[in-house]
Amino acid sequence: MYHQLAVSTQEELFERLSKELNGKNIVEESFLAALIEREAEFPTGLPLKIGVAIPHTDGTYVKEDCIVFATLKQPIVFNEMGGEKEDVISVSVVIMLAIKEGKKHLDMLQKLIESIQKAGFIEGLSKAKNTKEMENLVSTYL
Repeated sequence: MYHQLAVSTQEELFERLSKELNGKNIVEESFLAALIEREAEFPTGLPLKIGVAIPHTDGTYVKEDCIVFATLKQPIVFNEMGGEKEDVISVSVVIMLAIKEGKKHLDMLQKLIESIQKAGFIEGLSKAKNTKEMENLVSTYL
């Protein structure tokens, strides 16, 4: 959980989160490059009232399953999922997946999308005053 993370670009966000996950032996060192490459090819920005992105990459770069929730101090730009190059979104909430197994990855992605669509979840995350409030919301909605 990251509350009001101060990053100014998508790359800075990915570097920071990947470095921390790698330091905890959750992902391979190559996770960062794979994440950047996948996001460039298949953007994960969702055009909601409060912009959300769900960056992820192939499970071969993952040692231990983990989901990282982060609210951002300032929104950063992501391309829209399924959109054109010029379709960009200001993202304030990031949910990064690091899941080894393909089926489990898809199941979690589906569950996340369902939770994101529920009233109050993303808004609650974005307004949370600290990581404890974020954790409570996540356990309520997931």
